[in-house]
Amino acid sequence: MFLEVSGLTKHFGGVMAVEHINFNVNKGEIFALIGPNGAGKTTVFNLLTGMIPPDKGSAKFKDISLNGLMPYQIRHMGIARTFQNLQLFNSLSALENVMVGAYLSGRKGFIQSLLRLPGVAGEEEQVRKKSLEVIEELGLEKDINTPALALPFGKQRLLEIARVLSGSPELLFLDEPASGLNASETKQLANFLKRLKEKGLTLVLVEHDMDTVMNVADRILVLNFGTAIAEGTPEEIQRNGEVKKAYLGEEEQDEYIGCKWS
Repeated sequence: MFLEVSGLTKHFGGVMAVEHINFNVNKGEIFALIGPNGAGKTTVFNLLTGMIPPDKGSAKFKDISLNGLMPYQIRHMGIARTFQNLQLFNSLSALENVMVGAYLSGRKGFIQSLLRLPGVAGEEEQVRKKSLEVIEELGLEKDINTPALALPFGKQRLLEIARVLSGSPELLFLDEPASGLNASETKQLANFLKRLKEKGLTLVLVEHDMDTVMNVADRILVLNFGTAIAEGTPEEIQRNGEVKKAYLGEEEQDEYIGCKWS
């Protein structure tokens, strides 16, 4: 199994954030976590990327336990993530931000680069080339020299995605990637996520834009108050009465955030 999560549990004092969460993610699929605000989605991401330790349960990536590992160790295993709140280097250009991510997959360390040892120049050229390719795929090629802080929020969101992709992860966690994007950017993002899947990248996303989720996800896990209430294909989730109730309350409606519920 590519990613296996079993009994994942986390409490903050008397508050149950997530309780006994179980799911598997297959290599090369797009798996989505959805649920109302406060359902525990980002907490799951934080647990799986070493930001916080679980109280109980386990997670394995390619049969290797993630329990007890630091975020940098998990990153070096081939797992990367984005955050709800942007984590960019504001004074660096868009290209420089993406190159920072690309250096993570390089073979030369800081000392070698500082001393300009043999092979450093060649690797830097490869890093730059790869970073430009990712930037172009996300439509940011006109902004390569623009400081991150000067970019509109939507482009900053795409830039963060470009940066983590430049590090060549095998498994990518995306926390609300469509947040702040306009309709055109959201459509571009959805198409880009599908292309990433076609290239063999495995994606796990938390997203509130239901059109995006239903359009790109192969399978969906629905959380509510820290527990899993449903799992299935987009079609199965849209037909699930308990999911409708969690989102809409007692009275089931026909639409939610532009997504048709049948």
